[in-house]
Amino acid sequence: MRLDRITIVKFRNIAQASIEFSPQLTLLVGDNGQGKTNTLEAVHVLLTGTSFRSSKDQELIMSACGKIPQTSPEGSNWGVDIMSLDGVVHQDPDRILTLHHRMQLNPLRKKHEGPVLPIVVFSPDDVQLSKGSPQGRRRFLDWLIAPIDSRYLRLFRQYHRALVQRNKALKDPRMTSTVTSFNPLLAQSGSYLWNQRLQILRDIIPVAQKIFADLTGLRLEIQLAPGGTHNAMTDPGNYEEMLRIHQKNDQQRGMTLIGPHRDDLILTIDGFPAIDYASQGQHRAIALSLKLASFEILEQETGMTPMVLLDDVLSELDPIKRSRLLKFIALSRPQTVITDTEARNYENLEPVIYHVDQGILRQQEIR
Repeated sequence: MRLDRITIVKFRNIAQASIEFSPQLTLLVGDNGQGKTNTLEAVHVLLTGTSFRSSKDQELIMSACGKIPQTSPEGSNWGVDIMSLDGVVHQDPDRILTLHHRMQLNPLRKKHEGPVLPIVVFSPDDVQLSKGSPQGRRRFLDWLIAPIDSRYLRLFRQYHRALVQRNKALKDPRMTSTVTSFNPLLAQSGSYLWNQRLQILRDIIPVAQKIFADLTGLRLEIQLAPGGTHNAMTDPGNYEEMLRIHQKNDQQRGMTLIGPHRDDLILTIDGFPAIDYASQGQHRAIALSLKLASFEILEQETGMTPMVLLDDVLSELDPIKRSRLLKFIALSRPQTVITDTEARNYENLEPVIYHVDQGILRQQEIR
């Protein structure tokens, strides 16, 4: 897979930009806070439909105040003040895809046109995989599964719509009689989510364990802790029965207490919980191991080489981890975009370089 170009309009601090990517390495160079990470985020949104930084869609749209005018897409009922991303991807030598992502405020609406494509992001926030909240670990699994299984994303959205409605009914005594009506939909979609999360963990754990052992000499264990229950309900009938049994407790708490929306990943290093005992270096090793393993799994399952985004991470890594990451890039040769404060030599690759200054991107001329 290769991203040829992207056109960005009104995305965070980027009023308008067009980028032609190298098939190997593209550098985004500039001081901090100028829009380098915003550019990576725009690429991620174009390829997957979601941000790797924020769950609040409205944060992605540039303020309309004092910015460039824009007309609505021809033949549409979109407003005139929208954020848009457009790109061209070579999915394989014989297939070219055009991707589009639109979003507007007041009212908030968005539309993504195109499949979810494989992409792996390395960022300083990756340490939150093992030291942060369960939500971040769930998002990691969801991002990993979505490019592999298009049904997963559809049922994930279906599950959360039903969950919101069931929780609303649990809180309102006038809606008590409707609570059970949401159970079949939750059971069907929730059991599928649990099945797929267990399957992807069976695939990724051995790969991540080997990488972690190579980096640290220690043993990493990863286990899914199903939300609110000892065992994931992979059978819809058993899941629905479990919801019925626990309905009274759910009503007392005003929320659905059992389901994949409360899953967590338990990570241990030589038997000790990483969240409590791991050093900062070990947290980074866990993140690097999971991300490198993700690349391998995505490539195997999709038949496409994932795009790699490195957001100011090399300065955060010790020499051993930095060497491992650069060796991976040199050997696997994925299409890679790196943000940095200066243009360095990355394993003797000849990158396309863009300088980023206050949301404006300018390509460095080849001399």
